[in-house]
This record gives sequence, structure tokens and C-alpha cells, in this order.
Amino acid sequence: MRIRSSGEIQNILARLNIYKYEYIEGPIIIRQHVELFKDAINKGQGFLDTTLDLGFTSTRVEIKGYEVYIEGYVASIKGLDEEIREGFLYKIIEGKLYRLDMFRDGNYYKLKPTSINTAPTIEINGIQMHRTINIDPWRDAYNKTKTLGRVKGLRVLEIGSGLGYTASNLLRLGASMVVSIEKDPNVLYLARMNPWSRMLSDERIKLILGDAVEIIRDLCDQCFHKILHDPPRINIAEDLYSLEFYKELYRVLKSPGSLFHYTGEPGRHSNISYLKGVKERLAAAGFKDIRWVDTAQGYIAFKY
Repeated sequence: MRIRSSGEIQNILARLNIYKYEYIEGPIIIRQHVELFKDAINKGQGFLDTTLDLGFTSTRVEIKGYEVYIEGYVASIKGLDEEIREGFLYKIIEGKLYRLDMFRDGNYYKLKPTSINTAPTIEINGIQMHRTINIDPWRDAYNKTKTLGRVKGLRVLEIGSGLGYTASNLLRLGASMVVSIEKDPNVLYLARMNPWSRMLSDERIKLILGDAVEIIRDLCDQCFHKILHDPPRINIAEDLYSLEFYKELYRVLKSPGSLFHYTGEPGRHSNISYLKGVKERLAAAGFKDIRWVDTAQGYIAFKY
């Protein structure tokens, strides 16, 4: 089968529900900031240089007595000390402080900091979507993208946009287009609050809002040079681990091409046989040379 042109793929995408990502501006505050403010007050400092976008830039925060001035927002250190809790992200939007968590559609969503200058993760009903032990979420995403090998100038399909870290890393590595499918609009809403998600506004990333099981049927044969499959846990999204879905992944992948399938750390699962099942179904779908990649916690597989 022939490889479709970018123009043909654009026509196919135009018929799908493209999500327009727009970053919501505002300083980010976590508990670590409050401790820095308190220390500055105790030392009699009139200002503090710190990051208010989780490591991208440095901003000067003015301190007068026991009040902190953050880009037009004024708060007492006592008020911040009482309100800013450990393990949460807060954002100042149009002069008001918001905590970046929410109950929606029967689920609890939370942007969770990893440090003052690293990418946060997202929790859904208490389950983290990135690895954070001895690794930060951005490096976790980078490790996944590197398993695919060279992506410069290539089209990549991503299943599970999340906060956009893998799609962003694929662009940094030179991908010409990333088509990324995300089912949950609440995840994308929190991504709009996250400075580490801002590359999702790049026109080379095509965010599609919807169920990947249905959307992939509308994608053309051999549309993509690479696929990064990053689904939720199998007990949450069983269809994304099915033989039928793997066959669809195989169909839309060009030959030769490669797939990385994130599964998570096997040691944390009560029944490790599910990993064996994943590998067997990938093979049944047609993938070859299926190998476990420990640094990325998933399988790399190939279509020849």
C-alpha cells in the first residue's frame, strides 16, 4: 500500500474533532514558594528571585513587611501559609488564586508538582499518569519518545495526549507532524494551566478529542511512520489493549515502521501475566521483534 501524502492526511484530520489548545497565562505557586517567601521575610529581604512557571524563567517577587507582591497579586504571608498546601499547584489568573484540581464527570483531577522547577504530573482518582520515582515526568516522556529512534521529518501517531509531554518531545526531536488523540477533555483543560504543556499550541501537533478506538478507524492505511501508544491502565481502558485495536495500530503504521507501547512497571502489578498477553496480542496483530525497554517501561515493536 502506498504512503499517504501530508495533504491527504490533513483532509482526513479536517473531518475529525480537532481540539484548539490555548495556554492560560498566570504565575504558578507551590508550597515550596511559601517557604522561600517566609525565609526571605525572616532575613529582611525586600525581594526574591524565583521561578513562577516551574523552571522556565525567573521572576522578581517583591516583599513588603509581611505581604508578598506577585505580578499585581498581593497576599499576606500568613494567608499564603494557610492556603497553599503541599502536593498541589496554584495559579494566579486575573488577580485571583486558583487551586489546580477539580471534580468533573465523576472523577477527581489534580495537577501535582514534582518540584519548583520540573514538569508536574496529573493524577486522576489518585492514580499518577507519569513516573516520578527517581525520574521527573518530562524525562519519563523523553525516554518513551527515544525508543522510537529517529523521528526527524516523520509523522507520528500518539494515543493518549495527556499533558502533551511526549508530543512536545517528539517535536523537539524533529517530527514533522504529531497526531495526538485524547479522550478526556478534563485532562486537556488542566494542560491549558500547565506551562510545560505550552507546545501543544504548535501547529505541527494535531490534537484530536475523542475515543481512539473509534477515531483510528477513520485514519488511513500506512499514514504514520511511528506510533507512540500510551494508554491508561488496562483496567481503565481495556479496549486499548485488545487485539482488535493492535490490528488497527498495525494497519495505520507504514512499513517499515515502529511502535512503542507503554505498559508501566511490571513489578507494581499483582498479575504480571498481563504483560505476556500484551506481547502475544502485538505479535498476533503482525508486529515483529517485540522487545521490552526497561528505561521506558514498555514494548518496542516493528512492522517490516
